[in-house]
Amino acid sequence: MPDFLIRDIDIHVAERIKAFARERGWPLNDTMIHLIKQSLGMVDPEPMRDPADISRLGGSWDDSESRALIEAMEAFKDLPDDSPY
Repeated sequence: MPDFLIRDIDIHVAERIKAFARERGWPLNDTMIHLIKQSLGMVDPEPMRDPADISRLGGSWDDSESRALIEAMEAFKDLPDDSPY
């Protein structure tokens, strides 16, 4: 397969491509191939997503947020077995 080198990509375009890849968990190369094929009409566009669908959110938690979640989950271990929670 041939290789292409693209120069002088606008910083805003580059950041959007990186964000697109991160949101999907795709390698950058796969993302670029997908976007090129999509723009040429060679793949179907992605279906519209429900904006309330949290499964598509990107990002990560910092240490304090992770600790807070772990502490909150630990509290559930003390609930009795017959608890509705």
